[in-house]
Amino acid sequence: MDDQILSTINQIVAVQGGVAEWRDNQSLEVLLPPKIASALKVEELVTFTTSVDANESSYFVTYNSDVLSRLEGLLDNNGYTASYRIKYDGYLKKNGFEKLVAETLCPQNGLIRVQNAAPAITPYVLFNVDYTAEASDKRLGMVSFWLNGITGVTGIDLGDALLWTVDRRNPPSIEDGIAINYPELLQIGSQHSEQLIERELIPWRQKNTRQLQRDEKRITEYYQDIIKEIKAKIKKRKLEGEELSREKNRIDATKLELKRKIKDLYERSSIQVTASLHSALIVWLQTVHINCQLIRKKQKRDVVAVWNPYHKQVEPLRCSKSNHPVKSFYLSDESASIVCPTVWQS
Repeated sequence: MDDQILSTINQIVAVQGGVAEWRDNQSLEVLLPPKIASALKVEELVTFTTSVDANESSYFVTYNSDVLSRLEGLLDNNGYTASYRIKYDGYLKKNGFEKLVAETLCPQNGLIRVQNAAPAITPYVLFNVDYTAEASDKRLGMVSFWLNGITGVTGIDLGDALLWTVDRRNPPSIEDGIAINYPELLQIGSQHSEQLIERELIPWRQKNTRQLQRDEKRITEYYQDIIKEIKAKIKKRKLEGEELSREKNRIDATKLELKRKIKDLYERSSIQVTASLHSALIVWLQTVHINCQLIRKKQKRDVVAVWNPYHKQVEPLRCSKSNHPVKSFYLSDESASIVCPTVWQS
């Protein structure tokens, strides 16, 4: 059982960008990034041990240790995340992007100018989001997609980058790595995953809608037949007074019961969807960052376009309002922000 504690710590340390090495079966030497060490309230170089005979330089851990809870808290915040870098040995050009950008990115009411370009590391994040959809029955599923950690563009194609297994390297350290706006990427990823999940559920929703319509028709016809029988009884027997009042109350009660049945039917047929981040993979790729300027009347705005050598294409930019990837777009009058055609026309 002791080894399981240290094995868990070893895996969490690796996910957080630290380095761990076994000293013996009950001791694990760990070198932590400064920010992680600060979050855990331990030194950057620390030895975790499950031996009760540990010396003062070692940190004794059990299942009830505060440091283990803090380690688990890091995973709660980040999800199960793996990360690695892929080394690119080919030549990365630094110029000649003007024509390529002009052919790929097309502002409909403004201009785009290439200023300069330089090789740079770009983080790409693979989101794996699992979901549960429940109605009369239950559906389980998962959607996955890539997101550019610099531009925030979703649905990116990495080309053959993941096939280069022999060129995989350790990810950049926290100090050397490019700053990632995790809250923004999570917001974009959450929105995109909702769209993908909804798209997957369309056939099921359509099936449920058809079933709902059949059930509603069947129930409605059943209670309408009861009302017709009551009315026929009133007419045939020529009821009056208290008997007539009683039968009319039966009609009203039948109508209320029909409404209750229909409402209950819609509630049971409604689909409830819950989703959560299952895991994420960050792949750091050598790319070219093309610094461009968007021009709309007197407004100018700097943006970065990414050229990926693994598929040799300029990637799309991102709509500032819908977060959709766009190659053809409009520029707002106020700040030359990128707006996709569908949003612009609405």
